[in-house]
Amino acid sequence: MLPYLKNPSLDDQKLIKSYSKVDRGLFFFFRHMCIRMQSHFLSLVNPKTIPRVFLHGNPHVENFSITEYGSAMSDFDRSRIGPYAWDISRFLASLSLKRAEQDSPFLSSSVLEYFKEGYVRGFEVPYMPFKEISQTLARGNFAIWYESTDDYLKDEGKWWAEMQKLPLKKDDKKMLKLLNGYLKSRQEEGLLETYSVKSAGLAKGTFGNQRTVVLLEPKEDKSLDKLLLEIKEVYEDRDNDSFYNPFDHHGKRMIEASNLYAPGIEQRLGYTTLDGQQYWGREIITRHGKLKQSLDEFDQVDIAYSVGSQLGRAHRLSLQEEDLKPRKFVSHLLENYEYFIGVSVQMNTDLMAAYRYYMDHLDAK
Repeated sequence: MLPYLKNPSLDDQKLIKSYSKVDRGLFFFFRHMCIRMQSHFLSLVNPKTIPRVFLHGNPHVENFSITEYGSAMSDFDRSRIGPYAWDISRFLASLSLKRAEQDSPFLSSSVLEYFKEGYVRGFEVPYMPFKEISQTLARGNFAIWYESTDDYLKDEGKWWAEMQKLPLKKDDKKMLKLLNGYLKSRQEEGLLETYSVKSAGLAKGTFGNQRTVVLLEPKEDKSLDKLLLEIKEVYEDRDNDSFYNPFDHHGKRMIEASNLYAPGIEQRLGYTTLDGQQYWGREIITRHGKLKQSLDEFDQVDIAYSVGSQLGRAHRLSLQEEDLKPRKFVSHLLENYEYFIGVSVQMNTDLMAAYRYYMDHLDAK
């Protein structure tokens, strides 16, 4: 039985439409299978033999952000403590699916070697910044890049457009409680002395978690840019013997992961709890882009080395086995790297088979 099988009759039309896109459907299916892929990963490895770190949790190519503050793997909804090889296998699987040329079963030996070199470099010299992608790759992927929040609003940027569909009143009690709780976590309550709520609304993320989006405008100093804030429900994945959350609040977990993996990339991070639901918040950066298109081998090498150095650095800084010497950890990676590649290949093979099954049954409906 394939580990990723889904019955299309149980999915709504919006999800089916996303899965059915010719150029992006398979990758969207891959993104949706993160937790199932973790379970599959555990069936292919012995997690007790793999050192544990504070994982990124979901390092796939489309979670790579390019902003005015730098470029890095971001989006830390799935960050948890777990076996370091999960981050490696998940990222390599995603990069293989993003190849412009699918003329071989998996990534080339050059791409795999550069990822390994980047990872070891990041692990061995964690006091050095991780390697960012080249300007050539960055310039080609500024899909969303506005000089001000006003420009973003005029062009009806993603979250501004979404919040217009489900607007909230400026004095909505729940929205104001969320906003004040978020600002309190940042010790930034005084922000509302300088800014006032211009508008607010609800929006849903790619996989359905609800977000409250708030636009703040300066009260007097019109030289200040407007602020667009997002406060969203967090994912609360169940802990198990191999993956678990070490924090008392999932918002804190995401902030710690951001500071570890992508320091300075995400802005105005905060958290709050309302009516038993935990939330995480940030400022929506309008100078921002993501890697959406397929990548040729040159770009695969570029991002492989960059992400490798980012993961290696963060894994070293968050290594859970305090008595494990760095040299022994690197030896573990080098001895098992080919096996981890094989795990990625197997996960992708089963995922693509399940995707074909899904599309075949969708066509038969």
